[in-house]
Amino acid sequence: MTCKRLAALLAFCLVSLVAQAESVKDSLDQQYKNRVLALRAPLTGRTQKFNSSGQPANMPRKGQWVTYGGIYIEKINVAKDTLRMEGLRVGVTGQKKEGKPVFVKLEKSLKFEFHLDQPLHSIKDAQAMLGNIFYLDSTEAAEHMKPEIQRYSSIAKGSIHRIDGDAEKEGVKAPKPIYTPEPEFPEEARRAKFQGVVYLSIVVDETGNVSLVRLERPLGMGFDDNAMQGVKTWRFDAARLNGEPVAVEMHIEVSFNLY
Repeated sequence: MTCKRLAALLAFCLVSLVAQAESVKDSLDQQYKNRVLALRAPLTGRTQKFNSSGQPANMPRKGQWVTYGGIYIEKINVAKDTLRMEGLRVGVTGQKKEGKPVFVKLEKSLKFEFHLDQPLHSIKDAQAMLGNIFYLDSTEAAEHMKPEIQRYSSIAKGSIHRIDGDAEKEGVKAPKPIYTPEPEFPEEARRAKFQGVVYLSIVVDETGNVSLVRLERPLGMGFDDNAMQGVKTWRFDAARLNGEPVAVEMHIEVSFNLY
């Protein structure tokens, strides 16, 4: 084969790969861009990398804080060896508009980068990989949309008791706060002279540490993420049952007030 023919063949292959990547990108855009997907796998930061099977490149360490919840997909890029997605972490407000759930922004964009062993030939190839990270079915995603942060693989050693009337009947004594600093007031909200209350549920484990923070009712304007990040630093004298420390789940309100 002459050099000219070889060059022409390589150029043709390159054009084919580019066209194939564009075709997959267009399909992914139509299917998932400007949609909310729920996270199936835990995330440990704003940028996370995965291999071609959709498995995290670096698994979280035991006790490390990880995040779950919904992601509003804004950008999708496909190359021969990489698939990149970017979007905002969101929460469900409990309200609906035109029959669809209304979401609120929780924090800055998150980035997902998937290393590809070979180029994606179709959207089915991409879905097989993405299905390990996201709930792709809208109905299934809605069931796993509630945002939370938790300590990886170490929520509690035993049963988790709920702090309510039933817990009191069982003799569970609520944990006593020891260290509960106020979360930082978001500058965006301060400039807008906006204030309010964020509703959370938390798990306080047997050691008195907060092991899980789940957003129940978001407020927006940066309050929600500040509340969740702040509350995970709180410390308690653990709840007690028959004198022994136990893990409990309870609802709390985090108020942000302008003085």
